[in-house]
Amino acid sequence: MDFTAIGWRGLIMVGVAIAALVLGAALLRLSRLRRDKPRQTAAATEPMLAPLPEAPVITPQASDFGEQLFRSGVEAELQQLRSEVAALKEELKLIKAARRVSPQYNEAMMLAQRGMDAQSVADQCGISVGEAELVLALSRNKQEYEDDGDNDTPWPAGS
Repeated sequence: MDFTAIGWRGLIMVGVAIAALVLGAALLRLSRLRRDKPRQTAAATEPMLAPLPEAPVITPQASDFGEQLFRSGVEAELQQLRSEVAALKEELKLIKAARRVSPQYNEAMMLAQRGMDAQSVADQCGISVGEAELVLALSRNKQEYEDDGDNDTPWPAGS
């Protein structure tokens, strides 16, 4: 048999025949599933008709435990957020203090804000002790000014 004489028309006919066989097999399987399905569903529903065991009753203690657990989680998260806010406020205070000072004395001002003494500030920043004392005094005055700025009165009460 010579297969070189088969043209496009022959190839299309062979493809259609293969597709028809695959479609026929799929339809045969589908019809078998339809016939077997009522038997399977009847068998599957029989156990469902059996009475279900009675569900346990939730007592108020269990719901109280859930509320306590929720509250403790919320309180822990709130405490964490408060500590983060406090740290951010401290960092903001240091940034504001450093921004108002000459760039030459930024580090000295930050060390003064942290509570270091004049000699330590002078040694670490490479400035004289007099300059370090001046930076400490400015730092204290700014802190006192910021603390007093929270009051509603524009001048001290003793004046």
